[in-house]
Amino acid sequence: MPTWVVSALLDNDLLALNRAIGIIRRRNLNVPSFSLGPSLRAGVTRLTCIVEGDEAATIRMANQLRKMVGVSQVLVHAESECVGREHVLVRVRVSPAQLSALLDTVALFDAEVVDENPHDLLIEATGSAPFMVSLLRALEAFDILDLARGGTLALPPAPPPEPGAQRPSAAPPRVATAIPA
Repeated sequence: MPTWVVSALLDNDLLALNRAIGIIRRRNLNVPSFSLGPSLRAGVTRLTCIVEGDEAATIRMANQLRKMVGVSQVLVHAESECVGREHVLVRVRVSPAQLSALLDTVALFDAEVVDENPHDLLIEATGSAPFMVSLLRALEAFDILDLARGGTLALPPAPPPEPGAQRPSAAPPRVATAIPA
């Protein structure tokens, strides 16, 4: 079944969020991932949903979101076109005999140990959904005590530059200077 990324920019108020969630819920589409967070503009929240379903139903849902008061932009892209990442925190029980193997697994997946206790480690990782599944399967060899997995954050590809448009030059780095007193 095709998977779509629906990204909506909406006003940062509870009423707009409630209406947007209501529209998504009434469509009866499978939504395996849902994330909400601030956007680049102040007072605007980005709502990102991964939707499994046919294109027509997803487009109808996006059109309904566009008509909603408090929504400034809605984009729909195939998930394969977008760059998406998930975030996971995993607490794993560790014995002194397993510590070396666990740290090798953490290094293999480019994860990071963010908290240590005598009997467990808290591991943080970021990556694509298949990458997260692989990490969790590798950590099953150890005793997983707790897990928190965030929804997929996704952005569509950058639009191609318009013909004749110049690319903005990079700003020179800011250098702090000391002024003698």
